[in-house]
Amino acid sequence: MHNPILTREFSSIARSWKTRLIIALYLLILSALLLILWPTGGVQSVVTEGARKIFSIFFSVNLALLMLMIPAFSAGAITGERERGTYPALFTTLLTPFDLLTGKFIASSAMIVVMTLLSMPLAAICALAGGVDTLFMGKIMALLLATALTYGILGLACSSLCARTTSAVLLNYVLVLILAGATWLPSALLSNLLPDFNRGFQIIRAVSPFDAMLYLLYPDTYKLSMTVDGEPGLSPFAVCMIASVIIAGIGLLIFRWHMLRPEIRSRRLRGQVYADTRKALKRKLTFPFYLLDPLRRKKPVGRFSNPVFVAEMRSKLFANSNFVVRTVSAIFILSLGMLTLLAFQMGEEIHAESVRFVAIVFQIGIVALLAPGISSGLITDEISSGTFEALRMTPMSPFTLIFGKLKATFFYALIFLISSIFILLAMAYLEPTTCFPELSVADPEFFPELWKKMKTEPDWFENFCNTYHTIGIWVVILLLSTTTFLSAGLFCSAFAKSTPQAAGAAYAVTGVICLVTLIPVPLAEKFSHGMSFFLLSFNPIAAAMQITSNAFEAYPSLWIWNIFTLLGLNVVFLGAATVRVFYLFRRQS
Repeated sequence: MHNPILTREFSSIARSWKTRLIIALYLLILSALLLILWPTGGVQSVVTEGARKIFSIFFSVNLALLMLMIPAFSAGAITGERERGTYPALFTTLLTPFDLLTGKFIASSAMIVVMTLLSMPLAAICALAGGVDTLFMGKIMALLLATALTYGILGLACSSLCARTTSAVLLNYVLVLILAGATWLPSALLSNLLPDFNRGFQIIRAVSPFDAMLYLLYPDTYKLSMTVDGEPGLSPFAVCMIASVIIAGIGLLIFRWHMLRPEIRSRRLRGQVYADTRKALKRKLTFPFYLLDPLRRKKPVGRFSNPVFVAEMRSKLFANSNFVVRTVSAIFILSLGMLTLLAFQMGEEIHAESVRFVAIVFQIGIVALLAPGISSGLITDEISSGTFEALRMTPMSPFTLIFGKLKATFFYALIFLISSIFILLAMAYLEPTTCFPELSVADPEFFPELWKKMKTEPDWFENFCNTYHTIGIWVVILLLSTTTFLSAGLFCSAFAKSTPQAAGAAYAVTGVICLVTLIPVPLAEKFSHGMSFFLLSFNPIAAAMQITSNAFEAYPSLWIWNIFTLLGLNVVFLGAATVRVFYLFRRQS
C-alpha cells in the first residue's frame, strides 16, 4: 500500500546532496582506512595476526561511524515536525495511526540500512586478506545491521519524547554512549568489590556491540578478559543480538505511545509576570525557593551587551535550570563515584598513571559528548523556527551573532566541566610536593603553617609552579578542546540543512579529533614518524598524557603543537561559520 509519509521522507532524504555527501565521506573514510591497513606482502595466512588486525580496526571504525551518523537520520523525525508546526496537521489527514508509525519508522531506518549495505563490498574485500570464513563475515554484518537498526529506533523514541531537535539528538548520543561503552564499567569497577555479581556484570558488558565484535575477532583474548570462570551459557554475540531486539522493542513502544497520544503543553510557566522586588524576595524565600524565577520579568539588555549572548543565556542556561542542576549533580556524583570505585577495584596496586588516564578520558569524554550537541543547533534551530529572517533585519553583524552564540554555549559547557572538579583535585593530589604542610586541611594549624612556609621559603612559589604546571597546561588543553568542539558544532550548524545533520557532522569531527588521530598508536609501522606526529598533534588525549604521565616520549613537544593545532582549528571553524552566516544574511530569499 502506498504510504505518502514514507515516500516524502525517504525521497527528500535520498535526493539531498548533503545526504549523498555524508554517504560518500563514510565510504571514502572506510576505503582510505582499508588502503592503509592492507598488507604489503599479499594475502595473509590463516594463522597470522595481520588479517585479524585488518578486520578488527576496519569493522570497529565502521561500527563507530555508523553510531555517529545514526542520530542524523532518526533523531529529528518527530521534533522536526513540531518545530515546523506541521505535527498537528498529521492527525487531520486521512492517514491511519499505522501509516504514521510505519512511514516515519521505515523512512528513518531506510537510509541507515542503505549505509550499512553500501559498506558490505568494502567488508568483502577484507576477506581477501585471508583467515576468515563466510559465517564470520555474516555474523559481523548482522551485528552492524542490528546495531544500526536498534540505535535508529532509539533515535525515533528520543524524537518522540523531546520537544526540541537539539534535546533529542543529545539524548540519542547519550544513550548510544551508555549502551556501546558504559556497559563495560560495572565489570571494570565492581568485579572485585561484588564478586558474586560477576556473571551479571558479564551479561551487561555483552550488551555493547564492541564487546560482541571483540568476541568474534579474538575469542581467546576475550576469554582472558572475562571476570567469571567457565563457558557462558550464551555467547556475547547472542547476548548482544537478543539485547538489540529487546532495546528495539522498548524503543518502538515508546515511539508508538508518544507518537499517538495527544500533545500536552507544559503549564509550568503559566502565571502573571511580575517585576516587583518585594514579591521576588518573597518567592525566593518560600517553597519551592525560586533561585531562577520563571515568572519574573527579565531586565532590558544593556547598551554595550551582546544581545545574542544575553538571549542565549536566558533561553538555554537560565530557562532550563532544572536540566542544568540535574546534569551537574549527575556529573559530580559520577566523577566522585568513579574515583572511589577505581580505588576499591585496584586496591594497593593503584598507580598515579591509571588515575590520570581515567581522569583525562572522563573529562574529554564529557566535553566530546556535550559540546557538539549543544552547539550544533545554534544556526539550524533559528532557520527551522523562522527567527533567522528576523535576525537578518537587525543591525547586528554576523560576527556578533557567531560570537554571542559561541560565548553562551561555552559558559553552558563550562558549568559541566566545573562539576567534575573532583577529577582535577585527584590529579593535583597525586603530584609529589613539599609545598604544603603534612597536615590535614581540616586541621586548624594547616593554614598558619602554610603561610609560614610561604614566608620562610624563598623558592616556595617556584616549587609550586614546577609541581602543578602540568595541571595548568591540562586545563588549558581541556578548555581549548571545549572551544574546538563547540566551534565545530557551530560550523556544521551554519552549513547543514537540519539540526540532526549538523549534530552528526559535529560528532563525526569530534570523533576524528579524539579517536581517529590515535591511529598511529596501533599502526605505527604504517606511518612515518613525521606523519604520526602530525596526526597525534590534533589529539588532546595524547597531549594530556604526555604532559601528565610522560607518555609519547618519541614525540617531543607534542602538547605544544597540540595547543597551536587546536587554536588553528578554532580559527578555521569560526572563520568559515562567520563567512557562511554573512552569506546567509546577504542572500536574497
